[in-house]
Amino acid sequence: MASNTDPKDSFSLQDAISYALEHNPELRKARMDVSISKETVKQTVAIGLPQVSASGSYSHYLTIPGNWIKNFAPTPGSPEYIFLQFQQKINSTGTIGVNQLLFDGSYLVGLKATKEFVDMSKFLEAKTAYDVQVNVSKAYLMIASTDLNIKLINANIKTLEKSLSDLQAMFDEGFVEDLDVKRVQLSLNNILIQKETLSKAREAFVELLKVQMGMDLTQKLFLKDDIESIDRQIRLEEEIGKAVWTPISRPEYQILDQSIRLGKLDKKRYQMGYLPKLVGFYQHQQSTMRPEFNFFESNLTPNNNWIPSDMLGLQVQLTLFDGLQTQSKIREIQYKIDKAETDLEAFSNAASVEWRNARNNYQLQLKQAALQKENMDLAEEIYNKTQIKFKEGVGSTLEMTQAEGEFKSAQVNYLNAVYDLVIAKIDYHKAIGKPIK
Repeated sequence: MASNTDPKDSFSLQDAISYALEHNPELRKARMDVSISKETVKQTVAIGLPQVSASGSYSHYLTIPGNWIKNFAPTPGSPEYIFLQFQQKINSTGTIGVNQLLFDGSYLVGLKATKEFVDMSKFLEAKTAYDVQVNVSKAYLMIASTDLNIKLINANIKTLEKSLSDLQAMFDEGFVEDLDVKRVQLSLNNILIQKETLSKAREAFVELLKVQMGMDLTQKLFLKDDIESIDRQIRLEEEIGKAVWTPISRPEYQILDQSIRLGKLDKKRYQMGYLPKLVGFYQHQQSTMRPEFNFFESNLTPNNNWIPSDMLGLQVQLTLFDGLQTQSKIREIQYKIDKAETDLEAFSNAASVEWRNARNNYQLQLKQAALQKENMDLAEEIYNKTQIKFKEGVGSTLEMTQAEGEFKSAQVNYLNAVYDLVIAKIDYHKAIGKPIK
């Protein structure tokens, strides 16, 4: 890493995970879902609180309605029917009412279900956060692995360039053949091509990590940890020692189990719908009827007064027959519960198998990495001795090329083994549902 690198652009693996847990868009949306579910609880609670409403009306008759009634005391020349208007031209009413839900079985169950729904949102958030950790760790690891590979290639390039320079000088003096020089030149060209390919791949891996972290693609990103330091950081000794494990700690298990609880509450909500719903209400009303618009005048006659009225009552609602719709809905929900329970059982079995496979794979990769490290040390020792023999004139170019190739191959094999070991550790963390640390 360059010495002028801005510290804020440098991330360890844990730094990258922490940044992702704050900025990853999927995780941010999951947190919004938790907030939304909490607001849903508040809205459901509000249904059981007093509902206060107020209304007012004003009407002005352009033509006052009336009725024709029979003239029961006719006088000579009077009409048989008389048209009478009983309505005033101006009418106004003000009403305030309070409704209070006294009992509703469906509401009580629904209230509990909304709180369980908040828990479901939190489980989904935890699952998203865990997936983010795994994805960031693997993306970070790909970059670290590529960096180490490029580092090995640069060392090999340096060695080959020196070998080529030495051979060229020896060729000029007539001590080696032109074929020996060309062989080394060919090896150098191939490794330069390989370095270019890896450099392009690294750029893609960096962009992938930025996406997983929720980072702006234009922002610079440098790695603090290399693949070997990551291997030392992620420790599993305590977890690996456990002989028995249950999938309860997995977020997927918690989500499936929570869906069963929500299904049972949903079923109970419909069953409680058979019980009556009781609502209490109170209403106060003021009304007036006036021959003209005189609301801002005083000393009016009694027929302009506001007339109060109060009403208190209970309302009962009971469904007697709904065409068997509720029964069908209850059966449908039970089928969904049975399906979720089957999914939970299947997941438990699959998770147990995944745990055993992850543990066995980790133990295997641990041994493989140790063997590859031993092979790399042996190959390096052979290469160093071959170089000494070649410089002393008792070794051939072919021997040196073979030793160099074996050393390079051993380095790559060790790199791949460490990479596979760290991946095995990440997969084991995923299998047991624990954060990566």
